[in-house]
Amino acid sequence: MSLNLLTLIQSFCRRANQQVPSTIYGSTDKQVLQYMALLEEVGEELSNRGHWPNLINEATHTTVATESQGAITSIATNNFKYILYDTFWDRSENLPVGPIDPSDWQAIKGFSSTSPNYLVRIRGRNLISTPVPPAGNTWAFEYVTWNWILDTDGSTEKQYFTADSDTFLLPDAVLLQGLKWRWKKEKGFEYAEDFATYENMVADILGKQGLRGKLDMSKGQDRVPHISVSQGSWPL
Repeated sequence: MSLNLLTLIQSFCRRANQQVPSTIYGSTDKQVLQYMALLEEVGEELSNRGHWPNLINEATHTTVATESQGAITSIATNNFKYILYDTFWDRSENLPVGPIDPSDWQAIKGFSSTSPNYLVRIRGRNLISTPVPPAGNTWAFEYVTWNWILDTDGSTEKQYFTADSDTFLLPDAVLLQGLKWRWKKEKGFEYAEDFATYENMVADILGKQGLRGKLDMSKGQDRVPHISVSQGSWPL
């Protein structure tokens, strides 16, 4: 059974031999509020440690014939953090959409040159493209969200707690261990062993998340899907 905000902190308090609270969110007890604040720190830090499948979303966008495609948060609507590398594609033209850094962007603009493929960057919260795409193309990419908490309604994702019944999009056991070492550190207790246990748990569980293909060292670096080239000699 999955834990929620209340039951996770209650479990922690039993293990730490602390008074077990009956409520968390909305409590005026400073110790209880510290538990919740530390748990939010754990979740924020843990969400930045790697690509957790539960925190990955897909965005699709219909292009407009202007340089700016609009606010990135209006395209990737679930509390956008960053786009996953090598996932951005123009599905209408079957072409990858690549990233471009500020210096290369300015070079292209300075020389009035164009790229054969669409290149994009985020500037001033907007997704901008060179060259300008035609209106109506379908662009798609995967992105990571800041949201690691699931509301009691079972569908709304959020970044901060708003109820005792909030559950987690990250593993309960890792969150609990993260709270344990952070609380000990905050109180000035010895926490090195608990921290090491936490780090090992993160590495182990994160390494097993999602589906992974078999590593084939004979393959090249071409990532275009569904194209297969047979091994062997080719007649010229």
